[in-house]
Amino acid sequence: MLRVLTGSLIAAIVMFLIGFLAYGTPLMRLGYGQATDAVQLDVQTALKALPGTGTYVIPSGDSAATTAAFANGPVATINYNAGGFAMVDPQVMLTGFIHMFVTALLLGMTLWGVRGRVPDFPSRVRLVIGIALVAVVFINLSEPIWFHHDWRNALYVGAINFISLCAAGHILARWFVPAR
Repeated sequence: MLRVLTGSLIAAIVMFLIGFLAYGTPLMRLGYGQATDAVQLDVQTALKALPGTGTYVIPSGDSAATTAAFANGPVATINYNAGGFAMVDPQVMLTGFIHMFVTALLLGMTLWGVRGRVPDFPSRVRLVIGIALVAVVFINLSEPIWFHHDWRNALYVGAINFISLCAAGHILARWFVPAR
């Protein structure tokens, strides 16, 4: 099991690097819409009317007026942080890395649990690809399907998640989860 812990740490480092390439470089623009500085600042000013940190559906559909407004659009789901934080927050980097490590560890423990029944590397890779696809299809594609969020962002984030999970699983399956 020590090998799985070591492999999970290495897999998390690779996931972190993939995340940096996806979200810390201009590649990020592939998955997110752009607005002018003036529009961004106007929206930020309007957001200050919200009661506090949280996720808001605007309009909410809680009354006849907001239900009609929802049908007519525009509609937004807003993930709002009233306090703000640095664009490159070291605390977020640390907790994000821990999140990646825990994810890789869970994947490694899953592979460890089936190592006797799935002893060869190609079969383990197929299992990892299947797990990654299930996660991405269920989690990332649910937002455009259920909430009419944009497909561009869902597909971009889903692709990055798929690549990260497959990379982590490949590392674990190849070098750190021995056959029984």
